[in-house]
Amino acid sequence: MIRWAMLGVVLGVVLMGCGPRAEKADTARLFPCRRAVGKITIDGKLDEPAWERAYLLDDFRLPVSLERPESATSARVLWDDEYLYFAMVMEDLDVTAVKKEHDSYTWEDDVAELFLKPSDAEHPYYELQVNALNTSLDLNIARRGAGTFDRWKPWVSGIRSAVVVKGTLNHWKDKDKGWMVEAAVPLKSFLGTTRKPQLGDRWRFAFCRYDYSVYLEAKELSSSARLPVGSFHHFEGYDWLEFAE
Repeated sequence: MIRWAMLGVVLGVVLMGCGPRAEKADTARLFPCRRAVGKITIDGKLDEPAWERAYLLDDFRLPVSLERPESATSARVLWDDEYLYFAMVMEDLDVTAVKKEHDSYTWEDDVAELFLKPSDAEHPYYELQVNALNTSLDLNIARRGAGTFDRWKPWVSGIRSAVVVKGTLNHWKDKDKGWMVEAAVPLKSFLGTTRKPQLGDRWRFAFCRYDYSVYLEAKELSSSARLPVGSFHHFEGYDWLEFAE
């Protein structure tokens, strides 16, 4: 009887190790989304004082390997009572984009992306893209894997954006310096699936990028998040963005 009792204790310890305490902890980092002070003009220049106090995310990595990409990227994000603002500055020796229609396949061009997921407890998340031709795409995805891109594109975010190219767009024989995008998204556009962000709220987020170039062996995907799989939709790997002063 004693031996059976001891066996029960051992099995209990093993089973406890297989329970919730064995789950991997959330390793997401926390970054501030600071409040914009003063007016921001969406012109792709980033010359307003507000951008100077925005947190700079400049350590982009490749998914899975987490190595540094060939082309560097930096990103910033701000907010006020009306808008969420974001900007990305990208090194690029061969800037290319041909998609001109809103909600077209902009990920087949050089494109800057921002993914936002307001809650771990709720399924919806958002995808915003702007290519080097200043063509935008906005998706309100009710649940990952619950339909193709065409199902989610009727959402209208009201995004306004501007792009500046440092080089010659779609001329592959020369070497460009890069491009940058500045954008503003009305906060009211999120009201269909979440509330407007309040001070102290935290949303999961990831800045991402597609880079196509004749100077690369293949397209290069990079992200501000540390993604363990080769998909920008793996929101379990996103970091946290806290709406701050």
